[in-house]
Amino acid sequence: MTEFNSYMSNIDIDFFKGLCLKYGELRHYKRNEFILREGDICSFFGFILSGVVKYSCTNWTENKLYNVGFSFPNEFIADYPTCLYNIKSELNIQTITPCKIYICSSEFLQQKFEENKESQRIARIATEQVFFQSYSRYLDLFRFTPEERYLRLLERCPDILQIMSLKEIASYLKITPVHMSRIRNKLCKR
Repeated sequence: MTEFNSYMSNIDIDFFKGLCLKYGELRHYKRNEFILREGDICSFFGFILSGVVKYSCTNWTENKLYNVGFSFPNEFIADYPTCLYNIKSELNIQTITPCKIYICSSEFLQQKFEENKESQRIARIATEQVFFQSYSRYLDLFRFTPEERYLRLLERCPDILQIMSLKEIASYLKITPVHMSRIRNKLCKR
């Protein structure tokens, strides 16, 4: 679902995919399995062959998890760039469906980035693109109403409702499932 993670179209996918497929370890994950938990050091990056993962963080005041992103088949997983700096993650990475993922060490990725100027350029562009997507999403929380964010998501990813639950989508949009239901009912009446 490349239209969900738009930054993917601006980075050298083949570089990262090639590293994972050639040097990575294929791992199988069950549905709802945690790959990374908040507070752990993210020491890997990976390439998803099949399945869907979500990224979430905890609002400690509300004692509630919020989805902040998703990755789909033929995309990557990591807490990027924290995996590059060997620091504690501030998010969880958890499977939504059973997954097959090639996992590579982030130390290996850092070594590859240092090999030559082209690898350094690829690293810089990847970091920039992740930042731009995150920044845009942050601004969207202020620029658009929840209904507008939902409609924009459906426009970008028309098949997302077949892939994940409304509860997962509501969390991503930072609204309650009840609010999501109201928005959907309102849109159905139009």
